Amino acid sequence: MYTSARMNLTGISAVIGALLFLCTQTSQAAVTAVTLSPSVKLFSGDCPAKVTFSGTIKVNAPGTVSYIFTRSDGATDTATRTLKFLKAGSKAVSTSWTLGGSALPGYKGWQAIKIVGTAIESPHAEFEIACDPILNSARAAHGNTDWHIDTANEFLFGRDMSNHNTAANFAPASWSKTHIHTGLTNTAHFYNDKTKDAAGDDTDAVNGIDKPMLFFYAGHGNPTTWNALGTNGHPSDTLLGNIAGGGQLRYYWQCSCEVFAHGPQVCSGGDCDYSQPENFNGSADSASMRNVFERWGPALGKDLRMACGVSTLAYCHEGNVNAIWDQFNNHGASVAEAFINGLGSSTVKPLCITRGGSNIANTPLYDATFTNRRNASGSSHLHILYAGGTQTQQPAFIWKPELIPHILLRVRLVTPKDPPEFKTRLITTKSIEQIRDANFNGGSAVLQRNEQSGAVFLRASGKAVTPRALLSETAQREGAVALVRKLGWLGEDTGVISSKKLLTASMPVGGRDADITRGEKGSIVTINRRIKNGNQTLDVLGLGGRIDIMVGGDGKVQTASRTWRDVKIDREEMAIKPYESAFKEAQNLLQNPDAYKLADWRFGYKEEAANVAQQELPVIFEFDFVPKNREALLDFPPRQIEISAEAK
Repeated sequence: MYTSARMNLTGISAVIGALLFLCTQTSQAAVTAVTLSPSVKLFSGDCPAKVTFSGTIKVNAPGTVSYIFTRSDGATDTATRTLKFLKAGSKAVSTSWTLGGSALPGYKGWQAIKIVGTAIESPHAEFEIACDPILNSARAAHGNTDWHIDTANEFLFGRDMSNHNTAANFAPASWSKTHIHTGLTNTAHFYNDKTKDAAGDDTDAVNGIDKPMLFFYAGHGNPTTWNALGTNGHPSDTLLGNIAGGGQLRYYWQCSCEVFAHGPQVCSGGDCDYSQPENFNGSADSASMRNVFERWGPALGKDLRMACGVSTLAYCHEGNVNAIWDQFNNHGASVAEAFINGLGSSTVKPLCITRGGSNIANTPLYDATFTNRRNASGSSHLHILYAGGTQTQQPAFIWKPELIPHILLRVRLVTPKDPPEFKTRLITTKSIEQIRDANFNGGSAVLQRNEQSGAVFLRASGKAVTPRALLSETAQREGAVALVRKLGWLGEDTGVISSKKLLTASMPVGGRDADITRGEKGSIVTINRRIKNGNQTLDVLGLGGRIDIMVGGDGKVQTASRTWRDVKIDREEMAIKPYESAFKEAQNLLQNPDAYKLADWRFGYKEEAANVAQQELPVIFEFDFVPKNREALLDFPPRQIEISAEAK
């Protein structure tokens, strides 16, 4: 019994010893290291974003470790996780966090591992997300309920507020588009950022202007103010593309008088305007010398790609927004050039501004098309792009009222066809039509057609580069004209040939006049049509009847488009209104005729944009009215009125 008892006691002691040994090992399975890191420290793109966190837990002995994930928003795991270690070493762990969207476009946070029952916690795995706006999302707003409410709607949909089709070109139908602020008053707070104005609400989900990819405004303005349906907006109250405050805007477009004024006040003919941005002298913003860098630089958030407006008086009607989208849709213009060319004229000077590094060619001012990606080109400099003065090879007709003809023959349109010279140069490779010529950047250009109008568009195969040496504007224009002549695009109906340089200016943020670098992007060459009708010759107005060529500073052609319908002079006569009758019609369309004076007028045929079905070229008068008192610009913005010239 003793022996037996002794043996039993020995066995029990052995078991107890083994258990004590295991317990000792478990207690010694101390966590010696915990790591965690995000898959990406800075996420920028479409949301929601999924951030994966990977890490390790290291122990010095076998055992079981319990842990949870905790994060910056206060959330923690609801269930404890466990790892079993058979020996000392490390094991991998991971988790993910899906977040971000319109309601949370920007976020800085962290996630960490916490060992249960201890004070051990991994270093915070810090990360940041910056959500892009919905691709091809656009909002438009009006600052006044006169014709500008129609203009905002026409920009998006090509229709006025009465649902009449008024503009053939508008924001692409596939885009997500909203006309905001309809029926509202006192909307300035929807333009204002909370960092500038405590009541700012520019990130409002429905009416904030800092949420879509593209925002467009139409309304009354001056260099420091624009109307907002009863209140006023100011650059000093805005911060566009402010991701830290929930803003996501990429492109800000504004059609208002002088809100982007830059350069000296130029006075001629009794009118004063800011029509020479190239003569900016670097001084502080004032009525005599406007400084768009000073006024708009602080309003540009780091993620905004560009803001565009007008330095001079601006005409903001259906025809003007139609022209912007015609440039983009039918002429291959880049984003900035579509705005500048579409709104611009010999008297209207649009301008675009952006942030970026020192090289302007790397900034969004060179965007070929719209993108919802943030501006990643830097923020050390401010850059502007605008059109210089127009040079013409032969003058346009300047009509006098007494010279308007009483009778003209109708001009009909016939089935379009390619000129013989164009046909001989055309090649087709894998069903793609091309023109090969050394004058195109890359030596060739791909052809696109509009079968309805016969309009053609050529885009060079090569990418534009910034040349070391720039050709003169005259050389650029002559090279462009020589190319289109080889293509058979010029004939007896060739009218005014004009060119304008695209000019740039750059300066470091907070820089001075001495720091401004001026440059050129190239030239836009336009050839307008002129039609002979009996013993009369008329210029062609409208978006058609023109050839547009974009030429780089090295003389290489980037794009060339021709909207030049084939015509036939009919035998049917058309009676023409006297100038005085047409002028009176136009005056009657002004809400306050006594407040306006005539700035310019034109008479000619009207050819529509490339994508418009047209059977005949009508004859029209165009009248440009400006306020008699420039100080009353906010009350009486410019008007551009078209009147049919046919007497019925």
